[in-house]
Amino acid sequence: NAWGVPYAATAGGARLVLPGAGMDGASLYELIDSENVSLLLGVPTVWLGLLQYCDQENRKLASVEEVVIGGSAAPMSMIRAFQEKHDAFVIHAWGMTELSPMGTLNSMNTYMAGLSQEERYKLQTKQGRPIYGIEIRIVDDAGQELPHDGKAFGRLQVRGPWVASSYYKHDDQSDWQDGWFDTGDVATLDAQGYMNIVDRAKDVIKSGGEWISSIDVENIAIGHDAVAECAVVGVPHPKWDERPLLLVVLNPGASLTKEAMLEYLADKIVKWWMPDEVLFVEELPHTPTGKLLKRQLRDQYQSVYTQ
Repeated sequence: NAWGVPYAATAGGARLVLPGAGMDGASLYELIDSENVSLLLGVPTVWLGLLQYCDQENRKLASVEEVVIGGSAAPMSMIRAFQEKHDAFVIHAWGMTELSPMGTLNSMNTYMAGLSQEERYKLQTKQGRPIYGIEIRIVDDAGQELPHDGKAFGRLQVRGPWVASSYYKHDDQSDWQDGWFDTGDVATLDAQGYMNIVDRAKDVIKSGGEWISSIDVENIAIGHDAVAECAVVGVPHPKWDERPLLLVVLNPGASLTKEAMLEYLADKIVKWWMPDEVLFVEELPHTPTGKLLKRQLRDQYQSVYTQ
């Protein structure tokens, strides 16, 4: 359904510009500039390449007013770069095919407008509030609803008139509970109704009986100037069940050591969330839609802490 964009563009009378196979930073910039594109929609990995190209070539996205980012979490460094270097406001979004497809949007409103710029950036890292017709909640493993305090982690569930009620030719109903669909995501909800994806349930790192959000660690690590892309996965550990492993792709010409990376993280995350190891790699595997293939990474590096 392509995030519903083909339908929204048609309904709104907007021109729809599709990049085709040209997804590198230079090709994207040329297309955006020549077509005078005002609204961008895509996953973070696409925009990383575009922002890197703009930095290297001293280009500005003059026509762009807003950037909708979904598919994976948008790091604050990316939100800040679009705003401060290109005067483009980032709208963080979340959805699923089962929701047809939109679930939440973090667009500008009176609450956000009343915040300082730094507070606004922090709020923009959240995936936003549910759109009309969609209800969301977080529950514990027993199915009990958790408080909206912005701190409690729980399984994200949704319901609404167009949320899928089953899978085609599939009798398993384990993802549905009393009309609520279990998304497979772990999230928090705050008092203002803003939802923040902590991780996919399968990607949360379970270490010593506690949960570590791989997304939170990634979003901080990507803020280092030398880092082009990164991934955090949980791999087996003889004492703690799992521990985080940080995989880093460097920007062209950049250099960085494990010690410098850990020092950068040290005052930004709690001590027990710190990766036990940092490995530098040439590239990271992605799905055709640009999402990290974390299962492949877990399989590839599963013996790092047990050798």
